[in-house]
Parts: sequence; C-alpha cells; structure tokens
Amino acid sequence: MNYTIKNDILNIEISSFGAELQSIKKNNVEYLWQGDEKSWKNRATNIFPFIGRMQEGKYTYKGKAYEMGSHGLARHTDFIVDKAEDNKIIFKMTSNEDTLKNYPFVFDYFITYEIKDNTLFITSKVVNKDSKPMYFGIGGHPGFITPINRSLNFEDYYLEFDNCFNPNNIRVSQIGLVTHKEAFPLKDNKILNLTHSLFDNDALILDNLSKGVTLKSDKDDKSVYVKYENMTYLGIWHTPKENVDFVCIEPWTSLPGRGGIIEDIEKQDSLICLDASKEYENTWSISIN
Repeated sequence: MNYTIKNDILNIEISSFGAELQSIKKNNVEYLWQGDEKSWKNRATNIFPFIGRMQEGKYTYKGKAYEMGSHGLARHTDFIVDKAEDNKIIFKMTSNEDTLKNYPFVFDYFITYEIKDNTLFITSKVVNKDSKPMYFGIGGHPGFITPINRSLNFEDYYLEFDNCFNPNNIRVSQIGLVTHKEAFPLKDNKILNLTHSLFDNDALILDNLSKGVTLKSDKDDKSVYVKYENMTYLGIWHTPKENVDFVCIEPWTSLPGRGGIIEDIEKQDSLICLDASKEYENTWSISIN
C-alpha cells in the first residue's frame, strides 16, 4: 500500500513494501527515478541488514552458514505503519520465524520519513531485542532522475561535494564483491562530472567522506542535495554499461562482502555491532532545491 506525506513544498509517496520511496515531487516536478524493468526496476531501496552482495550469497555466524540476498531483507518485507501524520510517517519491520532463518537476531527496524521545509529526513532505527550483540549495516539507495531538466543531457550534470576531500574508490568485481581500493581524485578535490562510462564496472564506493553532495548542472536551476553526516561510505551507481536517465546516491554505513571470502559477520570490520537491548539510530536527508 502507498502512503503520502506532504507540506507546502514537497509531496512524498512511500510504499509499505520495503518502506520504499515511490515519488519525490516539488511544484509537480518528479525528482525520483520511477523504475524501469529494462534497466533498474526499483526506486529507492532501503538496505538492511547487509549492504550489497556476499560471496556465494552467504555468511557465517557462530560457525553456521546463512543465506543472504543482495541488500538484505528489508527490501522484501511489507512494513507496518507505526505512526502517521501529515508530514511524517514511521514504518516498522519486526523479526519473525522467516527472518530468523536468514538472520539469527531478534530486532525491530524502524524507518521514519519526515518533511521539514524542502528537506526529507530519513531515519533508520534498529532495536536489538535479543540477548546477544547483533551485526548489521544500513543504507539508502535512491535513484534521482538525471537530467532533471529533460531538455538537457546526463553529461550536463555533476556531483559537487560539500568539502574538498581525497576519497578512495572501493572497487568491486562484476558481481559486486569488494576486491581492493584505489585513490579516486576529484576535479578540484570536490567535483565528479557524470558520464555513463563511470559505471561500466558497477558502483563507485567512496570513503573518507565529506558530509553531503549536490546533484546539479550549470544549465539548470534545479538540484538535489543529499546529506549523510553519520555514514561511512557513499555508493554512486547506475545500471552498468547502459545510457540510463538516473543516478543513485547511496549513503552506507558498511561495505559489501569481499570476493572469495565467506564473511564471518562477527569479524566483518565495517558492520555495526549493537549490544543486547540497545538501540541504534542514523539520519540522512534529501533536499530539493
């Protein structure tokens, strides 16, 4: 089922399935990719409890192997609505017999969408209801229509980061598993010009982050700003080797699995470890300018 929140500036639509954004509109202009079965059918996948893929689609915990598909369980779950207001809605996912088969932890996972002025805030909260620590990653995967102005081209747009920085690109294989990292210089230490060929080898995954990035063009007065102060990595992606009209800007807390290694999640360095009966919360945002 789809739900709508709005104010005088933004109109936001979200599906209970995956608690996934379906639409971001300002002045009746759509900014969110609307999905295409031929290239990428999703729009803004919520990632939990694992980001990306794992070797052979599995991991181990306490010596036992578990299967886990790409980007985890939340994307395949029909969330319930925990609370709804005009400009705010909270979705909830709870562990059950089915999730325990793939992820042996008892938890509640909340996703809150709240509009303030021209900004949509997305907050993930994980509640560990188990008697042991749980290990997880969270992330967003929104695709933004590019070009925003349909009379322009994809290559007319670029990403401008808040601050100058010197990222590494965490390289992944053709099947999305981490292989190595290498320096990834930016123009003037803060600009990434968009070209379709950037994604021929799958996603760019940047570390040493600034705290936000703007999708913009010098030929367009419209832009999208994504802020991710408490995230560790930023995925940037579109369908490899295709000239598609979107780019995904993906704040992540952790990394996919490594190629050739069945990860033991207690030892996977980038995962969050949340002690029993504790809560974890992380907020990022999308501003439409």
